[in-house]
Amino acid sequence: MPKRKIKEEKPGKRLGKKEMLIVPIVMGAATLIALVIVPTFAPPPNPTVVCLKAHNVETFQIFPRIEVFVDGQPKMLPDNVGKQPNEDGQECLRPIHTDAVGNDVHIEYIRPVRLSMADFMKIYAYDNKTITVVDNSTGTNVEQALNLEDYDIKYSYFSEKNEFTYVPDVKDVPPFTKEMAVRVELTHKQ
Repeated sequence: MPKRKIKEEKPGKRLGKKEMLIVPIVMGAATLIALVIVPTFAPPPNPTVVCLKAHNVETFQIFPRIEVFVDGQPKMLPDNVGKQPNEDGQECLRPIHTDAVGNDVHIEYIRPVRLSMADFMKIYAYDNKTITVVDNSTGTNVEQALNLEDYDIKYSYFSEKNEFTYVPDVKDVPPFTKEMAVRVELTHKQ
């Protein structure tokens, strides 16, 4: 009986330079699409209009301080800033809100986000005409609605100079950080 020849396996074909470049090129193109093209045509929502699904569960949380003075008297923020109903009437908790009467603002979001005093004012004065402050000068919290047209408004923030630095416009206040302090001074127009 004749012996059977064992077929030897051929060594695998080596990849050429062109074939070795295909994977990095495809990965680069996919990254470009994900980071540049998709956000251009389908940008993420503005955080000021997002409703949180739950409270105190997001990974990014900071607590800046906003001091409000009306005609030189200190006032506090109400506990319902950022808790307005959305367009369909459903209750909505915005990423920038207050948890209690006082001066602390709670910012929480699914990722680190840069929110500023201008973003806060869009939520606080959502009708662009009024804000509500809480007066505790008598020992009892009393809410007061203020018409912004009746007041001159100055904004300042506690800067690296260890003092409150005035800015010409709310848009010039830097983005919030966890230990930031901002002042809003409302002076009645004469």
